[in-house]
Amino acid sequence: MIPIYEFCCEEHGRFDDLVPMGQMTHACPQCSQQSVKLVSMPAKTATLWNSRWNEGLSNTGFFSYSAGQQVCDKRQEEQIMNKKGFINEKDLGGESWHASKSQAIKDDQSKLEADAARYRTNLKKFDGDKVKAVEETFPAKQMLEEAAIHDATT
Repeated sequence: MIPIYEFCCEEHGRFDDLVPMGQMTHACPQCSQQSVKLVSMPAKTATLWNSRWNEGLSNTGFFSYSAGQQVCDKRQEEQIMNKKGFINEKDLGGESWHASKSQAIKDDQSKLEADAARYRTNLKKFDGDKVKAVEETFPAKQMLEEAAIHDATT
């Protein structure tokens, strides 16, 4: 891999070119005069360099409510969360976990509301006898089948 370096020609000014590492001079593309390699500042960003790149600066990162502490960048926050056993949502793939879990919660809530309405109806039907209302609303055979399905899926 050959890096890009910046050179300065006395006659034509600055230009960039691909040259092997260690080569201190390079011919100007316009006049072929040997030009000197300039010293330039490398880019220093959180995504290109290691984590905690801004440590020691006056504003060192942000407080992460997820991690529960001050962090330098998102990469450090993700490392802390991984150590705590959390999984990043993007690693789950496909449909968002929140969407599927949210739908499951809504389905469970609807079933509970339907069961409660059936129980209240049966309670009126049996003149306030709670035992008969429960037996009618939640038949033992149906409850055992639902428990077996639940145990098989977990």
